[in-house]
Amino acid sequence: MAKYASPPRLALAHFLEELAPVIEVLVSREPMLKGYLRSTTVTCGSPGCRCAAGEKHPAWVLRIPQGSTTRNRSIPESAFRHLEPLTEEYRRFRQAATRFRELMREAAKAIADLEVARQVDPDNQIQRIREGK
Repeated sequence: MAKYASPPRLALAHFLEELAPVIEVLVSREPMLKGYLRSTTVTCGSPGCRCAAGEKHPAWVLRIPQGSTTRNRSIPESAFRHLEPLTEEYRRFRQAATRFRELMREAAKAIADLEVARQVDPDNQIQRIREGK
């Protein structure tokens, strides 16, 4: 790593190390479901039900982002267990996409810093040529 001594070079080396696992998640063929699961408790509203006395029913909800809103769908517990890996894959994909964008910004800054650091003064170069150095 000695050849990457400057901070911009270290940043680019770090970029290369972190990029591979991110790309692996992004190009995966695993199916995913755009949504988030949550379990909660609810009251059903029936006057003779136990929930009227305060003992609420368990409920499972799939939250589906749609533009600027979120649609909630009640689902059975069995569907919750089936959908969980699909929504987990969506979460992993979103996190990888966010990390990819962060890495791209960091790499772009490191490249810009390297460009500045490697530039030489044209007047100085012309003077050196004139002096035969």
